[in-house]
Amino acid sequence: MLRKLIAFSLFLAITACAVNNTDEVKNSITEAELNKHTKILSSDEFEGRAPFSAGEEKTINYLKDEFTKLGLKPGNGESFFQEIELVEIISEAPKQMFIRNKNRSLKLSHADEYVAQTRHVTESVEAKNAELVFAGYGIVAPEYNWDDYANLDVKDKFVIVMVNDPGYHTQDSSLFTGNAMTYYGRWRYKYEEAARQGAAGIFVVHEDGAAGYPWSVVRNGWTGAEFHLKTENKNMDRAEIEGWFNLEKTREIFKLAGYNFDDELKKAQSGSYEGIELGLTSSLKIESKLLESKSNNVFALLEGSKRPDEYIFYMGHWDHLGVDSTLQDDMIFNGARDNAVGIASIIEIAEAFTKLKTKPERSIIFFATAVEEHGLLGSEYYARNPIYPLNKTVAAINIDAPNVFGRTNDITLVGYGQSELDNYVKEAAKLQGRIVHADPTPQKGFYYRSDHFSFALAGVPAIYIKTGEDHVSKPDDYMKSMVDLWTEEYYHLPSDQMDADFWDLSGLVEDTKLLFDVGYKLSMNNDFPEWSPASEFRETREKSLSGE
Repeated sequence: MLRKLIAFSLFLAITACAVNNTDEVKNSITEAELNKHTKILSSDEFEGRAPFSAGEEKTINYLKDEFTKLGLKPGNGESFFQEIELVEIISEAPKQMFIRNKNRSLKLSHADEYVAQTRHVTESVEAKNAELVFAGYGIVAPEYNWDDYANLDVKDKFVIVMVNDPGYHTQDSSLFTGNAMTYYGRWRYKYEEAARQGAAGIFVVHEDGAAGYPWSVVRNGWTGAEFHLKTENKNMDRAEIEGWFNLEKTREIFKLAGYNFDDELKKAQSGSYEGIELGLTSSLKIESKLLESKSNNVFALLEGSKRPDEYIFYMGHWDHLGVDSTLQDDMIFNGARDNAVGIASIIEIAEAFTKLKTKPERSIIFFATAVEEHGLLGSEYYARNPIYPLNKTVAAINIDAPNVFGRTNDITLVGYGQSELDNYVKEAAKLQGRIVHADPTPQKGFYYRSDHFSFALAGVPAIYIKTGEDHVSKPDDYMKSMVDLWTEEYYHLPSDQMDADFWDLSGLVEDTKLLFDVGYKLSMNNDFPEWSPASEFRETREKSLSGE
């Protein structure tokens, strides 16, 4: 590690003396240009940029045209696009779900109190009189000596599990990673594990703090059309039903069974909890409308001058949630912050790179991912079907829902401590007189919630910066209040639109310039940044680099 740090410091000294027009090209990144691209991409004309829609066609062709104007090459051979085969499933769950004991039943209203879908590519799935069991956090983690399923049979049953990790609720740093969510805390993992255990269905218990978002995100994200990657087994290895219960209704379910949910959850944090059979049953049938569809990742290439077979990725998702015709007023999910403005930043970074007098020695890939809002599917597909060798991919820099609330004295680096990429972010921030710190809300698991995660799973070091906390001129709690307000009133809602009274892109200009600096230094360096010794992704990277 010392050798790497010395080499890194020498590199910075050398590049500081190198003749290039980096300051000039960074000044081409402006609020006016960011506003222009964001306004277009988040306009009603683009219909919420849903995959497999007219909005997609407009979006990907807009990106192709912008990259072409900059003189960038197509990133996939002769094409700017990578086609993704998808299955669109519209799961129609019953308006009410009934849970019964021997004497009475409890009714749950769809969308407001429960949601349920299926990934099975079939016209219907049905679970009859399935028993309900509680499996704590639904985690099997040998490295933490943890197995919530060890003494519990959930085969052909409905399993209920809590979102997040036990460390979140106990604030005990000895449990998993304490307050910081791990992949085991994500609903995605919990669905996967329940399927491995043979469950007929799984319902994750939602709570705003533990999930990191309000119930409205669940309601909007788990009702209506869902996209999945096309697989040979038609997703039959998944549980038949995947869904959520809200917290208050979960408490009622446990009361019906003669238990107190909060008491049982506390017991589940011990590590020796054996789960419980609730003595309840439920039946659920989901009818599905199926449509095979396609979407497209978008790639543009700036070829490196000396090591063109080594690659640095700038990435962000172009898609959003489209149009919901069941809404009475505004039906379009414009996704201005999430993530039209992130794509605007990538276009601006691409333009800056094309204006360098001395071209980057490594190749730069500008990657606009598809189907992020439906489970990071575009980046997952790419990681399974890479255009550029993963063991030659130096790093991935992700931009997703970036800062639109003004300049800050700091940078929030999600996944801080994961890799040597931290050093590059710190040096770029230092040039701006700013500091870098870890995510203040690690319990929300942001590192596992955006497209860079697909690269990390494949072993590629990846970074993701979020809004800083210390505004240059506003009160101490200003940035937190803005982020909280946006999460409550704009995130995954039609209200996520450009708002001149709410937005201030001066901070985004600084952040975009910072990320340009990070990629530029990486592009002129010989090293491959390493994962930290404690990172869960280090072993995958080492195997990849060694050719295993």
